[in-house]
Amino acid sequence: MASKTAGGNAAFHNFNNDYAHIADPNERRRLALAEIDKAPFGWYHVRAVVVAGIGFFTDAYDIFAINLVTAMLGVVYWQTAKSKPGTLPTNSDTAIKVATSGGTVLGQVGFGILADLVGRKKMYGLELIIIIFATLAQSLSAASPAISVVGLIIFWRVLMGVGIGGDYPLSAIITSEFATTKWRGAMMGSVFAMQGLGQFAAALIALIVTTGFKESLLTAKTVASCDGVCLLAVDKMWRVIIGFGAVPGCIALYYRLTIPETPRYTFDVARDVEKASEDTQAYFQNRAEGRPDNVRQAAVIQDAQQRLEIPKASWRDFIRHYRQWKYGQVLFGTAGSWFFLDVAFYGLGLNNSIILQAIGYSKGANVFKIFQRAAIGNLIIVLAGAIPGYWVTVATVDTLGRKPIQFMGFAMLTILFVIIGFAYDKLVKHNGALLALYVLAQFFFNFGPNATTFIVPGECFPTRYRSTSHGFSAASGKVGAIIAQCVFGPLRQKGAPPGSTASPWLDHVMQIFALFMLCGLVTTYFIPETKRKTLEELAGEVPGTRNYDPTLSGHGPVGYKGSDEHSTGNGASTDGEKDGWCKGEKGEKWYMWWVFWADRIPMFLAPGIFAGTVGVRRLLKLFDKYGIKTTFFIPGHSLETFPEECALVRDSGHEIPWTELMYKGGKRGLHGYSHENPVGMSLEQQHAVLDKTYKQLTEFCGKPPRGSVAPWWESSQQGAELMLKYGVEYDEGIATGGRENHNADGTPGCTDHSLSHHDCLPYWLPTGDQWTPIDYDKDPSSWMTPLIRGPVTGLVEIPSNWYLDDLPPMMFMKKVPNSHGWVDPKTVEELWRNHFDYFYREYDDFCFPVTIHPDVSGHPHVILMLERLIEYISSKPGVQWVKMEDICDDFKSKNQPPKGALLPAEHGAITKVPNMQLQKA
Repeated sequence: MASKTAGGNAAFHNFNNDYAHIADPNERRRLALAEIDKAPFGWYHVRAVVVAGIGFFTDAYDIFAINLVTAMLGVVYWQTAKSKPGTLPTNSDTAIKVATSGGTVLGQVGFGILADLVGRKKMYGLELIIIIFATLAQSLSAASPAISVVGLIIFWRVLMGVGIGGDYPLSAIITSEFATTKWRGAMMGSVFAMQGLGQFAAALIALIVTTGFKESLLTAKTVASCDGVCLLAVDKMWRVIIGFGAVPGCIALYYRLTIPETPRYTFDVARDVEKASEDTQAYFQNRAEGRPDNVRQAAVIQDAQQRLEIPKASWRDFIRHYRQWKYGQVLFGTAGSWFFLDVAFYGLGLNNSIILQAIGYSKGANVFKIFQRAAIGNLIIVLAGAIPGYWVTVATVDTLGRKPIQFMGFAMLTILFVIIGFAYDKLVKHNGALLALYVLAQFFFNFGPNATTFIVPGECFPTRYRSTSHGFSAASGKVGAIIAQCVFGPLRQKGAPPGSTASPWLDHVMQIFALFMLCGLVTTYFIPETKRKTLEELAGEVPGTRNYDPTLSGHGPVGYKGSDEHSTGNGASTDGEKDGWCKGEKGEKWYMWWVFWADRIPMFLAPGIFAGTVGVRRLLKLFDKYGIKTTFFIPGHSLETFPEECALVRDSGHEIPWTELMYKGGKRGLHGYSHENPVGMSLEQQHAVLDKTYKQLTEFCGKPPRGSVAPWWESSQQGAELMLKYGVEYDEGIATGGRENHNADGTPGCTDHSLSHHDCLPYWLPTGDQWTPIDYDKDPSSWMTPLIRGPVTGLVEIPSNWYLDDLPPMMFMKKVPNSHGWVDPKTVEELWRNHFDYFYREYDDFCFPVTIHPDVSGHPHVILMLERLIEYISSKPGVQWVKMEDICDDFKSKNQPPKGALLPAEHGAITKVPNMQLQKA
């Protein structure tokens, strides 16, 4: 049993210790991360959001507060200016605001890289300390003969920006890596929505402070005449407003400094399985960080280095990862979208004064009214558009999805900026219309790309580079903000008289912003939809999912595997196809079967209906979850009884690498009409059934079937020859236990569609094998004769195995002696794993035949077992999931039929020439 490790507080549970007893590091990783992903939303999630969100509250407060503070700095330090006394020069105002963005870029990139190099825990809290220190330092700054106050504030705001920048990747990925999959978007969105509350708080504190110094501010009519007690009051006001920004940070600092490392980082980057197990549990149980046994921890780390399948982070691996366009385009999409967004987002914020003028909050009769109206006006702007937009995103991001919201937001913003830009001259004459468009723009910024550009980069990258990639994406956005402040700020005043505050080029700037929003629509195309997908699935690390990358997830090259459907019984039953190794790699196959035990009694009819409706749909959902396509054998009765479900199978196109069952849309195999046992039928009856079902499947699928499975895994002496005359190329079957088969006329039969001469390798199907049964009424010499082997055909046999069948152990059938129904799926799972592990160890090429039935594997306890098996088998390097026809094609490409073997005719040849003769090899 692994010893436990440290970490955890009321906000961040330590998941890692929950599975300290699991020896296999890959299994322990899977279980620990699954607990995080599937955990019900609880108060520990709320606490985690608050702790991370307070940082963004502080960030937004500090960034937004400076818009109100710069006016006060002008009153205090530019009272004696020759031009516009009491007003901060434009260049100084821009420099102070851009300083924060510049520092933010450094922090986003630097902290992003460091969080991937040394860990989230070691960096989290450090950025908040920087913010708190730089905030307090700003509030205590004063001019001196050696340096101006602007220079001091710029210095401290660059440093504060570094801390703010660090908060972006750290809070995003820590929230993401601790969040439950179902509500991860809402949790990350809630963290980011704290920005709106921070903006609101900045305006509210400014209003409170202004009200507190009301009597002193009333002594001056204008900012140019504010001296004496008025000047002293304003000097105190800006320091209080700035300094208050450190308060919420101090509250959250303890929790940030005591969080456990995220289990994902500990597993995948630090590769410390011991600590990761502890951290998983601490997050839920609010425990402090523990202290593992150092000797045990070192041993497990060394073992994990060899056994953990996730690639180890390195600069070489980083470059290799993003040089592939399928990964590089995602980074391009997140960074590009954030860049285009922030150009317009920050650019629009430069025009708040115009909006304040539109709603009558830009001027006042005295200094008190000026500052009061500015604070109230900003409160109105934040409440009207920004805050509602943030929280609508939180409410819908896990249902609508990130990508649709981002598409919608960019599209609406494009339209709004086009309207503002091309109708600006008319809009300024109707203040209500301009205000409405501004509020709508703020709403769709935040119920749109401003929120999603923060959320998606925290989800879509692999753990080992998630922080770096998020930091790079966020830094791209801040570069856009700097461009907005340094380029579009002055550009809007192009053509204005010297000293004027007019913005004659503002309409053109809005038109340019519309183009940027249109570009954001384009870059959104490159980001993935991350809604309710695990972080490992999004990173391409989960076998069986659509974007699975076996190389980058450490599993080696992997293919896909499929299965055919077939039905049995008096109605609906389907067998999934088995799969195997192709092209010199190890492989598996899965087989699925719908059983319809009607027996003319309703209680037996119901399981068949369940199989053909509920069971099949659940299995299709399972396959879709893992991105698997499979193969079905469908009896004619099932085809006519369940046409809708059969059409779903045909049209689904799933690909599922799994050790269980499979559906393959488009490929169907023969499996009788009502699952008739061929041994009990005459040749004419067999021919009639085959003819009808062959035509049914050909018409239904648009192409003839290539394979067949004999109902009951038994076939008559003539079965193989009939299959060959219909052009069937392969068979999937299972041994009948070594007994002698007899046809309806009493002649010896064979199990040509029911053979398992081998349990994991395809072979050419033999027919007509005969042996003499024991007859105690005769002399022993009558049965003491060797087996007489029959001829080998050109039909490829893909073996099956009763031990790899879900039905005997897990389905109860009254009056059927070999049914059971109450075997623990974990027992079956272990049995199947043992088969696979042996084949995998002993063979370079093999197929792993598993048979499943919708009326068995359609039940919850079996589906969960199948999920575990799929993930386990798919994690093995070199495994492929392939369709039965792929196994057949691969086998035929490497093996020639024996001389004299009967070969398959052209598809459907017997329907044209009933008395045709087969050719021989």
